[in-house]
Amino acid sequence: MTEPGEPDPASEPLTAGLPPRDGDMPLHAFARDPLSAFLLAAFSGDELLKLCREARVATQGGYRLEALDDAARADLLGDELRAVPQARGPVLALLRELYEFPALDAVVLPKEVAAEVAELAVQPDAPVRMLWRLMADPSAEIRAVAAQGLELLADEMFGEPEPVDGEAAPAAAQAQDPDAVELRKEARRAGAQAERAQGRVAALKTQLRAARAEVQAAQRDARQAERRAAKAEAELLRTQDRLEKAREKARSDALEKAEKALRDAGARASHLEQKLAAQAEARTALERELAAAQRSHAEVERKPEPAAAADEPEPVPTTWLLPRFSREFYDSLERWDLRIQRTAFKQAHLLAENHRHPSLRAIPLEGLPGYYRVRIATDVRLIYRRAESDRCVEILSLIDREDLDRYVRQAKTR
Repeated sequence: MTEPGEPDPASEPLTAGLPPRDGDMPLHAFARDPLSAFLLAAFSGDELLKLCREARVATQGGYRLEALDDAARADLLGDELRAVPQARGPVLALLRELYEFPALDAVVLPKEVAAEVAELAVQPDAPVRMLWRLMADPSAEIRAVAAQGLELLADEMFGEPEPVDGEAAPAAAQAQDPDAVELRKEARRAGAQAERAQGRVAALKTQLRAARAEVQAAQRDARQAERRAAKAEAELLRTQDRLEKAREKARSDALEKAEKALRDAGARASHLEQKLAAQAEARTALERELAAAQRSHAEVERKPEPAAAADEPEPVPTTWLLPRFSREFYDSLERWDLRIQRTAFKQAHLLAENHRHPSLRAIPLEGLPGYYRVRIATDVRLIYRRAESDRCVEILSLIDREDLDRYVRQAKTR
């Protein structure tokens, strides 16, 4: 057995290009709105309600089918047919009951003719335009077909009404009264016009329902668009707020960095000014000492050389140690000015005379036993090492105070 609408293989060669004999059609293959419009045009509101019940259509929001209008019922039924193609059986059965068979079901339709038929199907003046086309055809055979259609139209409009039981009148009597015949024709015309008017009204109602459905869909789309626009606007405002906060933080960070750099530059400038002032003072002191030495030398030259008292050197104090200046010490002197160099030698000689002298303030280096440091200036230290067994003091290096840790690490690896 074949499904509804599935052609019989035995009759396939004879019916190629024709619709199935039972009028089956793939309703699920059509778009939602066109399918809903077809259902709305084909069935009444009660018929749509019956079909929805047979298909067990479920409404959204819990609304009863009876409370919906015809357009909403057609939409629900169309959605069900698109989702479940097998549910089309009751729809096809009702179509065959109401309309018997589709138009032109015995004619193979070219695409152009199908397009013309589709356009005429939704126009109220389609009968007149179709008859007009047949009547204007250059073929006499086609015009004869048009005449047959016109005769059917004339019979429908002007034919004799069916007699009512018990009221049949002789045809000869009716023919003898031309006024009555004319009146009957006029009545039939009026009836035909009324039927056409009713058809136009029905078509307008259908168009109105479709228009209402379109308006409702447009309103739904508009509300959704408004909600999306409001959401997008809120997101834009949040993004702008985050961007402004980020910019403010970047400006604050940049300002803080600039202020810190300015403070560091000021501190370095102040330090350089202090060093410059100290160097100027040291130079002035050296100049004074040089002038005093020159004066003393001149006085010595003027004085007679005293008689040699004794050729023996003075006794050596018990605190005296032999100073040994390392190569590293002489190398480290090159980076310092004359004031620092002179002070370093003075402290070294004082170490040799008495390494326990309180003015030296010698401090042991942590991590290096036997190593000490002596203050030469604010940021300068003299590194030395004592060897009590050899009774000597080894002058090692003249370094910056900030380099003490590095010096200790390097000395451990030697």
